[in-house]
Amino acid sequence: MDPGIFEEVATQLKNNPELAQMLVEEQKKMEAQTQLKTIVNKLTMECWDKCVDKVGTSLGRQETCLNHCAERYLETDQFIRQRMTNSKK
Repeated sequence: MDPGIFEEVATQLKNNPELAQMLVEEQKKMEAQTQLKTIVNKLTMECWDKCVDKVGTSLGRQETCLNHCAERYLETDQFIRQRMTNSKK
């Protein structure tokens, strides 16, 4: 990649604060999406390991366990995030 392109991008961003702000907002959205995917993947693995001992034709009680596990996981995650946000203030 041509090193001059970075200088050109830096100049464009310096001369156009709206573009720079838009890029920052898009970066935040991408980070939030990545974080959400990570949470969903972890939740899926943890709850599956906890609730499903064997795969059959239906989940039955396992479905209830998966629902409760997911709810607890999300509530706990939200609680921790709120605590971390409050401790930064």
